[in-house]
Amino acid sequence: MSYPVLSITSNQILDDEQLGSKAKFWFEYNEQKWLFKEARVITGGQLSGEDWTEKVAADIAALINIDAAKVELAMYQGRRGSASLNFIPADNVHLEHGNEVLAGYLSSYDSAKKQHQSDHTLNNIIDAIQHKFPASADYRAVLEKLASYMVLDAVIGNTDRHHENWGLFWQTLLFNADTQTALWKKYDVAPSFDHASSLGRELLDEKRIQIIETNTMDRYIRQGRGGIYWSRTDKHGVSPLLLVEKAVVAYPDYFRSALLMLSNTPLSAIQATLNDVPRERASDVSKTFAKLLLEKTYERLIGLLT
Repeated sequence: MSYPVLSITSNQILDDEQLGSKAKFWFEYNEQKWLFKEARVITGGQLSGEDWTEKVAADIAALINIDAAKVELAMYQGRRGSASLNFIPADNVHLEHGNEVLAGYLSSYDSAKKQHQSDHTLNNIIDAIQHKFPASADYRAVLEKLASYMVLDAVIGNTDRHHENWGLFWQTLLFNADTQTALWKKYDVAPSFDHASSLGRELLDEKRIQIIETNTMDRYIRQGRGGIYWSRTDKHGVSPLLLVEKAVVAYPDYFRSALLMLSNTPLSAIQATLNDVPRERASDVSKTFAKLLLEKTYERLIGLLT
């Protein structure tokens, strides 16, 4: 059985999405708002696997009990892509992206610099959240949820956790009309989203075969450059797996819950999410590669609990 594919028509389109680097637009389906993201062309004219990796990542998140945007495969005018359900719960809810959170804490933080933003460190994220939520129960809940997203990144090899790919929800519940200020706001952590840069989606099958046959999957995983830095003096973001390995030592209380959820999910169930990807979207080689990657990351992450 294959995953269903949403077929989008022109009269469903609502508007274009400005954030990001790929062709995307909002559309309506079953009275809900979805975002279509087109799979981009890579070397040799082949399409990247951004569509199916986005779908598989969302299903893996659901298995591990990590909050993430709902995703389906989609097609528009013969163009392959994925569709993500709008996760902002109401019109009066504001999404504060990570760059805004950090800029509110660090006066020198360049919120417009998405690539090579070395101030986007785990330490700065933790400090900014603790500053924003002084009560320990509040900042701990936020940081545990954000840590679960980093564990998900480590599982799937997602290298795109830049500072616009996480955020907080805010809803004003009590407002002073005289002073035009909010007296009480309700907050939550936005679900994890934008997981397309994972599971080797950028590789051609020839390269996947080479990595499998030369037994260099571990090296491939660790060479991945993530969107979060360990130190602001680093040239590149740390790989998602290495980030969690280092974070478990430095901040064990925030990461243990997500690792336990992962350990309670069988590897076979996680790998099975690839079985229903249509063959015209993902070759057998790409699925084999992704399953091996999941096996390696799963073993390393579960090992952190011992």
